[in-house]
Amino acid sequence: MKKIVIILSVLIGLGTVSDGYTAVRMPGVFGDNMVLQRDTLVSLWGWAEGKRVSVRVSWSKERYMAVPDGEGKWKVRIATPPAGGPYSISVSDGSVLTMNNVMIGEVWICAGQSNMSMKLMGMMSQPVRGAAEAIMTSGRYRDRIRMLTVPNRASDRPEEDFTGASWLESSPANASGFGAVAFFFARYLTEALEIPVGIINCSWGGSDIEAWMDEASNRKARPDIQIPPKGKTPIPKQPVKLYNGLIAPVAGYAARGFLWYQGEGNARPDRRYEWYAAQLEALVSFWRTLWGNESMPFYLVQIAPFGSGNPKGTWIPFLVEQQLKAARSIPGCGIVPTTDIGEVDCIHPAEKETVGFRLAKMAMVSLYGMKGVPATGPVYKSVRFHGKQAVVAFDNARRGLMPARQPVTGFEIAGRDRVFYPAEARVDKARSKVVVSSDKVPEPVAVRYAFRNYVEANLVDNFGVAAFPFRTDDWDDVK
Repeated sequence: MKKIVIILSVLIGLGTVSDGYTAVRMPGVFGDNMVLQRDTLVSLWGWAEGKRVSVRVSWSKERYMAVPDGEGKWKVRIATPPAGGPYSISVSDGSVLTMNNVMIGEVWICAGQSNMSMKLMGMMSQPVRGAAEAIMTSGRYRDRIRMLTVPNRASDRPEEDFTGASWLESSPANASGFGAVAFFFARYLTEALEIPVGIINCSWGGSDIEAWMDEASNRKARPDIQIPPKGKTPIPKQPVKLYNGLIAPVAGYAARGFLWYQGEGNARPDRRYEWYAAQLEALVSFWRTLWGNESMPFYLVQIAPFGSGNPKGTWIPFLVEQQLKAARSIPGCGIVPTTDIGEVDCIHPAEKETVGFRLAKMAMVSLYGMKGVPATGPVYKSVRFHGKQAVVAFDNARRGLMPARQPVTGFEIAGRDRVFYPAEARVDKARSKVVVSSDKVPEPVAVRYAFRNYVEANLVDNFGVAAFPFRTDDWDDVK
């Protein structure tokens, strides 16, 4: 009899047994070890069969109340402190559910395809550079980095919950399974801000952008889209399905912003990239509506150079061009470069720490007010043709361009015949410009930089951040 009493006490403490009530329940996005967005009103929600739901938080004496609707759904909004923890949250409708080891800090939603989902442990014969050291020292961030990786699930309708995943502390036991870009971003951000960082990673390898938004947003961006798609289409490429399965269950969980690393799935020779800027604009608008914040920061990653079976092809830089177009036109949107980290034979570059660092730097400059460094890399501004030379000017290069004492690689130049030739290029360090020429082009009219699927390109700013690919022409038919 004594053993039975002990078991019942444990079950009641877990919120699974209580006088006639079915335990109050919350979706998987909430739980032990989670990070809540600091210094704001955050929403907590779930289901209950009691007539009232009471929420208590250990950082405040205030008691929050909610009345479940006819389906048992309830929601409360609670005020969070500036940062800190660990705290606890108790939710009761007669039964009690307690969430422990809760931290308060900055929360970011990370999404995209395989370069965002790629874990610190890497893929088969595709490593993440510096992963062993990062995993070994990850325990230092036990109270400062937490990650929730939403399980891959495609659905025909927006889901309210998921199973099979929970918030995890940073530790050697857990970190190898963390998304590498997200982990490095969180590590640099927590070092800079000295507060906890929480990551919700929603990503699926091989996915197209169409999969991550609802039908209305898809049709707004691309009127010719087929929903459902015709023929046999892989799940991560089916419109709407990944929004339903991965984004809908976490939508509304208070967060600071979004990180997006996707585009490879839409960069194809069939010219689907032509829609990408409009699709990205629709995606950002839709997600901001889901989170109830029209100015929520959205930072994306330039897809990296990759041979893609044809290194001299141009469909990857054409997609990058669309990414840059979207970043310029969407308020609160930014893009970080990867021109210098691509690999000709691997679509998953090993330099994930570089990407995470550049995203963190963008956030620090654009959102958190850090001064003294640019948010992103050099961007093409203008070109002036003078005799046999083209002089190219850049934005985001106030401290100069590099390399200053050796050839700059990756430039091509063309005349009126629209034939591009590899060009000689050098930095004019007095003006932070690049002078481009070729003996084969006596009267140049167009310049391109890193405008191939894969090319060795080395132009960076004074802080070592790569310049973005660009072209000065509009010759879409010249590949």
